[in-house]
Amino acid sequence: MKAPTLDELVLLPEPLAVQRHFDARNYRAFRWLLALVPLLCLGGIASSVTLHDGYGLAIYIADSLACVALFILRDREIFARNFRQILLVFLFFQIVVLKLATSYIDNGEHVPFILVCFLLLAFRLRVSEHLMLFAVFWVTAVFPLEWVGLRRVSVPADQDAVIAVSIISVICLVTAMGISQLDRKRFLNVWRREYSRARERLRMREEIDYARKIQLSMLPQTAPQLSWIDLAAASLPATEVGGDYYEYFKLSDSQLVLVIGDVAGHGLASGLLLSGVRSCLYLLEEDLASPLGVFDRLNHMVRRTTDKRTYVTLLCAVINREEGSVTLVTAGHPPMLHYDPRSGRFAEVGEGAPPLGTFLNASYELVKHPIAPGDLLIFYTDGLVEARNDQDQDYGDARLQRAVARAAASRTAREVRDAILGDLSNFKGDQEQADDMTVVVVRLR
Repeated sequence: MKAPTLDELVLLPEPLAVQRHFDARNYRAFRWLLALVPLLCLGGIASSVTLHDGYGLAIYIADSLACVALFILRDREIFARNFRQILLVFLFFQIVVLKLATSYIDNGEHVPFILVCFLLLAFRLRVSEHLMLFAVFWVTAVFPLEWVGLRRVSVPADQDAVIAVSIISVICLVTAMGISQLDRKRFLNVWRREYSRARERLRMREEIDYARKIQLSMLPQTAPQLSWIDLAAASLPATEVGGDYYEYFKLSDSQLVLVIGDVAGHGLASGLLLSGVRSCLYLLEEDLASPLGVFDRLNHMVRRTTDKRTYVTLLCAVINREEGSVTLVTAGHPPMLHYDPRSGRFAEVGEGAPPLGTFLNASYELVKHPIAPGDLLIFYTDGLVEARNDQDQDYGDARLQRAVARAAASRTAREVRDAILGDLSNFKGDQEQADDMTVVVVRLR
């Protein structure tokens, strides 16, 4: 029977936790009894054979077999579930066997009972169980077997021994109950403290899970339905609440704005800052066709609402079908990766100004880049290319480009996205994800 840990006990109701704690302690003493009793039974068996006592021989053999059976069953669920009852029945039976074993002793038959009385102090039981156990012990020790016709010899009762056993039984009973209550009190002091901590951790976990759900709800659930563009994205946070963000803004039937960003670090603080950036973008949605002014305002907002160690990388791409162009503004974000399937060439578009909120003199610039139907545009956060494998190697821009080139013949943006994530997964293996990763794939039709 495996002893439960404190972390397991705090998940249980208080009465059940106390019982499991006592059971684990009692089991340690019980194991010694399982080893000791068969050895004593061997002496009893030898004595019974010598005295030709078939009744005693059967009792000692049955006791030994019971110990062997309990030893075999000790790791079974039924044993753990009913251990308290098994322990009490086992102790009752051993007290009776002890009485039978001392039935031939003319003088000093109470001495073994006095020793056993102190042995019972090793067990931690409920008050009612202590009373019942010591009551059975006292009755068995005091009343002779000849009263029930089992004693072979008639021996006058030793009144002094009876009084001594009675006094020691009462003292041991009171001591056992006191020790059990002190142990219970000490355990509950620790258990209640850990239980409060566990409840607090659970509350925080629930709040973080709720924050994660809120953040995931902030990401686009569906892509805009435009006949000339195919979109697919995935965001994989490193912790419960990530620091990556992307969004689509449909300005007209021929104009779509894609925004992707990354807060330094990850976790709850990053998620809170992202929610502020997202709110500002929605308030400034009508100005996104000319995003330079939007970036200036966002930079001012991040500076005023965060400390100097927090910043946001952001990229805004205005994709215009009629002009056949994409216009970008970037604030420290990885560039857009443009793949032309006709020439098989890649172009990295959009580098320059520092991230939002860095307290550096930022000069944001518009970069206009031509595009055509069939082209692939890949937007991503640095967690993608900085992902490491177990050899401490980065995934890198070159491997990303090879994955895109291999998947370029795919018909949909979703297939290209899945190919990139599959290649990343094969590269990373079982290595733990260190940063949030987001990728948005755009295929122009």
